[in-house]
Amino acid sequence: MSDLANTRGDTSSHAAKTSSTQRDLLIEAQKIRTHYRGMPTAFIAIAVVATILAVAIPPPTNPFVMPLWVGSVYLLTITRFFLWRNYHRKNPLPQDTRPWGVYATIVYGISGTIWGVGNIVLYTPGQVEYQLILLFVSLGAAMGALIGQIAYIQTFYSFIYPLLILSAISFLRELDTVHITFGMLMVVYLAVGTRLAQNLHLAYLESINLRFENLDLIENLNQQKASAEQARHLAEEANVSKSRFLAAASHDLRQPMHALGLFVQTLQESNLPEAERGVLANVRRSVDAMEDLFNALLDVSKLDAGIITANITTVPLAPILARVGEQYQSLAHAKGLNFKLRRTSIYVRSDPLLLERILRNLVSNAVQHTRRGGVLVGARQRGASVLIEAWDTGPGIPQVQQQDIFREFYQLRNPERDRSKGLGLGLAIVDRLSKLLGHPLTLRSIPGQGSVFGVRVPCGDAHEHLPERPPNALQGVFDFRDVLVCFIDDELAVQQGMTSLMNKWSCQVIAAGSSAELLLKLADAGRAPDLVISDYRLRGTETGITVIENVRRAFNADIPAFLITGDTGPERLREAAASELLILHKPLNPAKLRTLMANLLRHRSPP
Repeated sequence: MSDLANTRGDTSSHAAKTSSTQRDLLIEAQKIRTHYRGMPTAFIAIAVVATILAVAIPPPTNPFVMPLWVGSVYLLTITRFFLWRNYHRKNPLPQDTRPWGVYATIVYGISGTIWGVGNIVLYTPGQVEYQLILLFVSLGAAMGALIGQIAYIQTFYSFIYPLLILSAISFLRELDTVHITFGMLMVVYLAVGTRLAQNLHLAYLESINLRFENLDLIENLNQQKASAEQARHLAEEANVSKSRFLAAASHDLRQPMHALGLFVQTLQESNLPEAERGVLANVRRSVDAMEDLFNALLDVSKLDAGIITANITTVPLAPILARVGEQYQSLAHAKGLNFKLRRTSIYVRSDPLLLERILRNLVSNAVQHTRRGGVLVGARQRGASVLIEAWDTGPGIPQVQQQDIFREFYQLRNPERDRSKGLGLGLAIVDRLSKLLGHPLTLRSIPGQGSVFGVRVPCGDAHEHLPERPPNALQGVFDFRDVLVCFIDDELAVQQGMTSLMNKWSCQVIAAGSSAELLLKLADAGRAPDLVISDYRLRGTETGITVIENVRRAFNADIPAFLITGDTGPERLREAAASELLILHKPLNPAKLRTLMANLLRHRSPP
């Protein structure tokens, strides 16, 4: 969206006067421009993956197949490079961009066909580890298309359909249960991906339309010399549109990631050969990285929704600093940095968990952006407060950008959005947490010399500190045999993933997409469930809260239950929290899921 106003035709200056047809033309041009902006990452990644497959996969019986396929990928990569370069050289006017969208659709269709054919010709019968590599490459490419081609959705369709259909055929030809399951899952993934792509594309179009509406309002405000209150309202509308888009995108992307995580966990708990476990370990690391991103977005949304409350108490600062130091000291030493943590005996008045989260983000930021020198963490009493600071010898922050770095996704010196340099959410979370706790932030920085981030916390009296009692550990591993679990989610892939995982845990599972469907299946089962797990947002106006209430009412029992959700919208989070049901957020961590299930079932009322 950042270059929307730069689209040729001077969209920012006369968008307010455009007709509906002209606006549609400008929107189409912006969609194509956004698509071409992301092309280099896609064609470079495809060439690299093709090279890795050529080395990793055993050569087919026909010695000419592998060179021919890899050569086709390289040739298409070169073609896409010249297409991308020519587009940017010609920088077409909005009315001239439509053919470039057709070219991109054709090229992506050829690309999807080549990769789909590659899954057939490179398929190695009897070698499950190599088959899994092809499976995860196909699903990874589909996920990449889902994220990267939403702006111009025609290219997504032309790529993903030949890719996944041909890939599914390569597995379905084996005619055994495992391979047929893999093939059918790819078909299900295709259907789910299509629906998610449509939702994300609509959200993207809505954000563009809102931007044009905002440009119209800005033009009107300039002409009519509108009041400052109107200008503030305009900014709020722009922020609401951004939040709405992020919430929709986060929810829809969490669904396939949630299902993928469940399938990976199911495979990890199977008796697979060592080689296949290595491949799965790499997939798990990728899933965990995506989970970190979603959790950061969720933290921001929870703070904006006001559902996180501070539990202020008197606590010693030393253990908090020690835990932070233990986490980042080894990382600093691995980068060749000095890391020093000053000891302290000071007590403070704060929420220990939220304060530790602030300090973790500040120290992580210091270690991440420091290339040489070191990081110093310490605390000093200043009157009735304590100033906790993280000093670094990093590149420093210019004065004009010292306020911007606390905004979401704002990053200095990372125009390429390198994931290894962070997400641009850490300091935004710090800013919100400090306001929630009433702990002011401080920042001093000199470009080229380093920065000092600090947080000012009220002093505490050591005599007011109440040591925490260690929690009573639950003994033994819970046996889920004969436990009947009801799982409700309107996504078939998520139902299948959860059912597969819980079957591995010896649970009996009844999966359904709605309250009515679940009650029919329970009537056939002839018994009450031991546990109900429901997605919060279901089809239509139904929610997981109503499903749980209906099941409890049907059996006149307080059946243990909890919600899962992929929503990050503040209003949705507040609604779910108001139900007083426990909530897990997608994508689920299987260990947390199993622990919560065991805790609820241990404390359930006897039948």
